[in-house]
Amino acid sequence: MKVSRGYKTDTTAGDRKIVFCEGGEQSLDVIFYKTLLGVNANKFEFKPIGSSNTLLCFAETRLIENGFCLIDRDFRTDDEIAKIESKYSIKFLDVHEIENFFLNQTYLEKLPYFRKKANISTEINKIILAKRVRFLADFLQFKINTHLDKFPRISKLENTELPSEGDLIDVLLSQLDHNYTEVNTKIDEIKTTYLQIWKEEYDSLPRKLLPGKEIFKELKNKIFNNPPSESDIAKDLAIEMEKDSFVPPILHTIFR
Repeated sequence: MKVSRGYKTDTTAGDRKIVFCEGGEQSLDVIFYKTLLGVNANKFEFKPIGSSNTLLCFAETRLIENGFCLIDRDFRTDDEIAKIESKYSIKFLDVHEIENFFLNQTYLEKLPYFRKKANISTEINKIILAKRVRFLADFLQFKINTHLDKFPRISKLENTELPSEGDLIDVLLSQLDHNYTEVNTKIDEIKTTYLQIWKEEYDSLPRKLLPGKEIFKELKNKIFNNPPSESDIAKDLAIEMEKDSFVPPILHTIFR
């Protein structure tokens, strides 16, 4: 075992890539991926280490030598994803979160506890409509927080810019005043322009980019008779997909 900054990395995995994914000890992600991949799962070692933020922070340490972090897309844009993936050992799903893969009508209908008369598409549309304010709030808050991350910081003073010690505080306060003005301009832009743009952007999101976890949580009680746990459903869906040698395209690319 190799220890780096308190995190153990197994060096006995041979040629297997280590996939750091979301979840805990009984990670739904690991259950789904390993079952879906069948014998090909032996090419990878799955290590769930927590939330997407934990994974992002871990990837930013650049300690990953043989593998990558596999993270939900959430509400990130293609450009945001490309920028992060170019810098760190990270691969993003092309769906909001792993549960979006479960909203597959073909395989939901194959499960033995599927309620035969249930209309999956209709039920999903009802849930999306009922959850509109929840989803829209999450989307707008994600956009606002992402935009806030772009706000300016005080830049490092070059040697030629260094004042005397007696003037240093005044110079730094002047920088703060300048940034304060710029930040307020950006906040005004959020209020007057971006919120409406983002609201319209939300209305154009395809189903796969909406919160699959919330949708699936509601859906399973509407289309299944006595539904088992979500981890059991995930495994059963993966079994049916594996029988057909079906792997969602993004996962086929990630796990090739």
